[in-house]
Amino acid sequence: MSIYQLEQAVFRETKTTFDLTSYEEDIKALTSLINQTQNEICIFSHLLSPMIFDTEPVVSACEKFCLKNHRTKINVLVDETRPITRISHRLLGLSHRFSSSVFFKKTASDLPLREDDFVCFDKSAYFQLPHHQHYAGRCNFSDADRTSKLLVFFKEAWERSEPDIELRSIPL
Repeated sequence: MSIYQLEQAVFRETKTTFDLTSYEEDIKALTSLINQTQNEICIFSHLLSPMIFDTEPVVSACEKFCLKNHRTKINVLVDETRPITRISHRLLGLSHRFSSSVFFKKTASDLPLREDDFVCFDKSAYFQLPHHQHYAGRCNFSDADRTSKLLVFFKEAWERSEPDIELRSIPL
């Protein structure tokens, strides 16, 4: 896979599954997907890897996404809240600035364990890190079947999880 191919990928059209082999490719894939998404982004992550999710390109893309219209929504479901609050993660800061668009919850303790992190975009595309502590990932700009399978888990987990007081009370 070349960065050029990834940068040319079109949301809901490019059916190629891209294998991502560096943090740089992860960030490029995520920002490209965020920039092309219209309505909803669902993030399931153990601790929102700062090397990916707390970078200027990703946070900036999320901010632009929130500004698209009043219906945009970013739902973030995390296992570990302490690392996010300790470093003042920029996505958490974004949730304070865009409180009607960005929502955080801590995963319920009774959910099945997963090794991966994933992001779903408008029920059409996904970004996935099969092992959440490693940068090797994959994404597809047009795979509604795979995305719907990830969303089944996400939606059930979202319903069973609660907002965490640590994520709401952090001053900016």
